[in-house]
Amino acid sequence: MKNILLILITLLPFLTKAQVTLIPDQNFEHALVNLGIDSDGVVNGQILTSDAQNVTQLKLDYVGHSYGCCGVTDFTGLEAFTNCEEIKTYFNDIGTINLIPLTKLKKLHLSNSMLSAIDLSGNTNLESLFIGNDYYVKFWNPNHMKELDLSSNHKLRHISASYLLTLEQINLRNNTADSVFIYLGNSYDVPYNDICIEVDDHTSATNGTAPYDTWEVYGNHFFSDDCKKALSNELFILNNFKIYPNPAAEYVSVEYDENAGVQLRGVQILDSSGKWVRSVKDNFHQINVSSLSEGVYLFVIQTDKGNKTEKVVVK
Repeated sequence: MKNILLILITLLPFLTKAQVTLIPDQNFEHALVNLGIDSDGVVNGQILTSDAQNVTQLKLDYVGHSYGCCGVTDFTGLEAFTNCEEIKTYFNDIGTINLIPLTKLKKLHLSNSMLSAIDLSGNTNLESLFIGNDYYVKFWNPNHMKELDLSSNHKLRHISASYLLTLEQINLRNNTADSVFIYLGNSYDVPYNDICIEVDDHTSATNGTAPYDTWEVYGNHFFSDDCKKALSNELFILNNFKIYPNPAAEYVSVEYDENAGVQLRGVQILDSSGKWVRSVKDNFHQINVSSLSEGVYLFVIQTDKGNKTEKVVVK
């Protein structure tokens, strides 16, 4: 027994040094070799775990172009980079990624990687997130998640979800950053989405008062304290309110089910540039448009559960 213990004690330092992390994706390991991170310099499906733990910045810019390969499809092994504070990679076809063990991560750039969901609950030090798609190649391996739960990332101050055309909601509860910049810019050749941003105090956020007076949000959005409920109401309004006839010459009518449990409060008429023209507070079944000049108008239907905007052509 003493001899066995002596052998184990003697070998322990070597066993520790020999700990390896599996890297099944050859393109991923090839990039690590070229960056000098994989110290054995050979693409053999593994790297020393200590090599991964020594990395604080992992920049795999244009993996397919810079390293003579064709993009990463599997980031298995990335979870060993536990001291990494910045990861930058894009144009991959990974679908899923495990970032939960990377508790020191501050900056993440993960565009165009075929992601339908991402779990950032373990990355509580995250400050900057680029999770959208590049405009020029937005349909090449695009990220396509519907929601981002960033309620655990209370230090987050910069979010870019550009051309993330499927996005419906972002949970930003618990955010304590002294300023927040959010970019939601969508493409000019597809319809804009109204992104629901869930916050602790949607009234203050909507009015731009403290602590949201240092927030900047670019792109169509609205604030809510319950995005799932708000989006459900929005979908209900979208499906149950319509204006006819369209085009119209003299009158239009707002058609809806008066027994559906929603109250129609008013209709705002705007011109095509968004300039206010007129308010309608009653007689919604016969709105006179004969005095309007020919052209396209925006009719904003206001209800107690949200708004809906329709384009109406007046002839």
